Amino acid sequence: MSADTKESGLSRWARRKQEAREAPAVVSEMPAAEPESMLDLPLTDEIPEEPVALTDADMPDIGTLGEDSDFTGFMSPGVSDELRNLALRKLFHAPVFNIRDGLDEYDEDYTSFEKLGDIVTCDMKHQIEVQERKRREALELEEEARAEAELEDIEDMDDEDAVEVDDGAADDVDQSRPAPLAVADDNNNNPDLIND
Repeated sequence: MSADTKESGLSRWARRKQEAREAPAVVSEMPAAEPESMLDLPLTDEIPEEPVALTDADMPDIGTLGEDSDFTGFMSPGVSDELRNLALRKLFHAPVFNIRDGLDEYDEDYTSFEKLGDIVTCDMKHQIEVQERKRREALELEEEARAEAELEDIEDMDDEDAVEVDDGAADDVDQSRPAPLAVADDNNNNPDLIND
């Protein structure tokens, strides 16, 4: 191919389109076969009428509608939105539309629980152990507080006793020391006095 005979894709497409327009249309000499269903229909010149738009006045009372009633009339463009919504609400409150599939998490009642009976779960055991540990710690703290309070009382009493001893310093007898005790051996023959 030379550069003169070489044509671009766009020019080739335009040329073929032009040739198709100029070519005579091939007409089939045989008539087209009609479908059998068209042969059975009677030919009439009547044009079917457009359905009449229904209005609110044409609709039945909402209270009289049931599960098997026809609600298609309420979908007519002439019916007001309020009446259409009332009809749809009545339709969807029918038992046919209120079947639950059980897959929604809010379908079940979670306010009442099945009793476990004698079953003690690991979590329950853990909770019991935690409560017991807290109870023991609280008792230990109470005992420590009680012991500290007793110690403070004893120290207060010793301080008071020391003050009283200082007041009685004029006496020659030391009252803070206990009297000597007599200790006997097993035969009670030789009691020895023990002095501090």
